Amino acid sequence: MSNPIHETTDELPRPWEHENSFSDVLGEQLQRAPYVIASVFLHFVLGLIFAGIMILTTKPKTDPPQLVAAPPPPPPEVEDDPIVDPIVEPEPVIDPEVVETPLVNPDTQVDLVENGDPNENADSPFDNLFTNNDLGIGGPPGGNGGRPGGPGNGGSGAPSEAAVQAGLEWLRDHQNSEGFWDADNFMLEDVYTSAAPSTGPGNPVNDVGLTGLALLAFLGNNHTLNQGDYRQNVSRGIHWLKEVQDADSGLFGGEVGNPTLYNHAIASMAMGEAYYFSSQTPILKDTMKSAVKVIVHAQNPYGAWRYSLEPNGDNDTSITGWMVFALKTAKDNHMAINQQAFDGANQWFGTMQDKNTGRVGYAWGEGGGGPGSPPSRPAHYLDKFPASKSESLTAVALLSQIFMTDNQEVRRWSEHGNYDMMKKAADLIASKPPLWDEQDGSIDMYYWYYGTFAMNQWGGKHWNGWKKALEKALIPSQHRAIDGDKDNLTGSWDPVGPWGEEGGRVYSTAICTLMLEVYYRYAQVLGAR
Repeated sequence: MSNPIHETTDELPRPWEHENSFSDVLGEQLQRAPYVIASVFLHFVLGLIFAGIMILTTKPKTDPPQLVAAPPPPPPEVEDDPIVDPIVEPEPVIDPEVVETPLVNPDTQVDLVENGDPNENADSPFDNLFTNNDLGIGGPPGGNGGRPGGPGNGGSGAPSEAAVQAGLEWLRDHQNSEGFWDADNFMLEDVYTSAAPSTGPGNPVNDVGLTGLALLAFLGNNHTLNQGDYRQNVSRGIHWLKEVQDADSGLFGGEVGNPTLYNHAIASMAMGEAYYFSSQTPILKDTMKSAVKVIVHAQNPYGAWRYSLEPNGDNDTSITGWMVFALKTAKDNHMAINQQAFDGANQWFGTMQDKNTGRVGYAWGEGGGGPGSPPSRPAHYLDKFPASKSESLTAVALLSQIFMTDNQEVRRWSEHGNYDMMKKAADLIASKPPLWDEQDGSIDMYYWYYGTFAMNQWGGKHWNGWKKALEKALIPSQHRAIDGDKDNLTGSWDPVGPWGEEGGRVYSTAICTLMLEVYYRYAQVLGAR
């Protein structure tokens, strides 16, 4: 039997018997060359087409878009920094003077002021003013031992204080007879009938917020329900806010869209400071408690605030800053505020902060921009007042974080658990100090307000540089009497800036006055560094 393996193997072809010569291979390749060349060319052309498509469809790298948002009404802020010396006992409390409709029956007012609020068991706000509270609101100008209208502690001098007094005089002259400050019709209160009328109307939906802001300017200079040359103006303004507070909800003024909670927060701060300096009279207690309920109810669970009176999960940095200060004012009045309210705000600021730059953004979603986004601007002011010249939201967040700091646990900023990010924010703010230049769009009073109090709290070279720039920007820009002759603009500031049209001249004058009260308005959170 034959071996099948050998049989099969013998029949297989023998490649070496049919091997092509070099000439045969070369000839065969030359015959195929045209097709190979054509294939290579075709692939090359296809590659060029594909590359062109990729270039044309690739999105170029662009700067973050400027945000267009509804304009927020005027702002008020506050802060504190060093551990201060014991305060000199102030003058005795005087019975409050109330113009027109009194806040209380005159027969009971003395007893209320003397005894305070029997249900709160609160110390007099004039006792150990800067040590019994977190915020250190109010106090006589000049800091410890200062006198009303005197030079402020830490650097306020004659020009700065003269500007404050001129601003308060203008606000006094333009208060409506009903007690509020009218955004668009304040010029009807002009006192110099032979001079040109005031200019610079604002949006009337902001009357409540503007009234609160003007009251804060008076209160910051030690004019209260009980004392000061302007105590009647304060009394009339506080009475008006009480009148426009909704009896059921506690909201100051009606719902007016996006400005609603801005208005309410600022009015709540003014009411809180008036309550504080009235020895926490029961006359204002219920008003303040109702106002706080609105704020607490509007906060998103474990979050912050935005425009809605009902929690809807929408947050933004700007409104949240106002809410923090309104709640801190309430807390200084010995009202119970759940720590979760401050924790939610703190968490929000951290979420919105760019970890590389330190900049704090506005909000999420449409028109928000996300973490590190620039401040918003009215659509028609995107070019005139570029957001790149402002760090308003960074200042809001830094100032809020400063005031939410427990000065019993943190003795210097370097010990703060979030020091590195706070330092980045402070550096960023300091790099863009106030500059009154109407040509380059650098004016942003909202930013300057928060930046002023934040830099004052941070101290050191940050504050020294900012202080010089602030006074250089504000003092020469204020309308002053010429050769002793006053007119209807004397003491005011023009409403220049991205939010000037919303607040008008009342806004610009009140907020600039508040900025120049920084030297004595608030105690500092931490001790001197």
